[in-house]
Amino acid sequence: MNRRLLKRSFIWPLLLMLLAAATMIGLAVSRLPAPTSALQIRPARAGVALPDGFYVYQRLSQRGIHIKSITPLNDALVVQLDTASQRKLAETVLQDILPAGFVIQYYEPQHATAWGAKLDRERLKFG
Repeated sequence: MNRRLLKRSFIWPLLLMLLAAATMIGLAVSRLPAPTSALQIRPARAGVALPDGFYVYQRLSQRGIHIKSITPLNDALVVQLDTASQRKLAETVLQDILPAGFVIQYYEPQHATAWGAKLDRERLKFG
């Protein structure tokens, strides 16, 4: 009987630790940034004006591409789209409709990479 009591006394703390670990892992995974489907349009050289956001919206909408938003950001336009497949389609459409002199590339928001940089900074404090 003494052995049974001893075994039971180890089970509950172990279960609580496993539950706490599972909760922490679940919270950490839920806080990971979601992959974005955004494109950035910027001039290839200085002095080239950005295309009008409404023009870009109209042309992409005519081709059946659903746009979440078009935002100017640091001398560029950021086009937020629904899915990665629409991002690829929008990239080819934009290359067709925009004149030469624009760079169209995948855009990842700053907050998505900021947590990695923050972890690196925190790691430096531990040693």
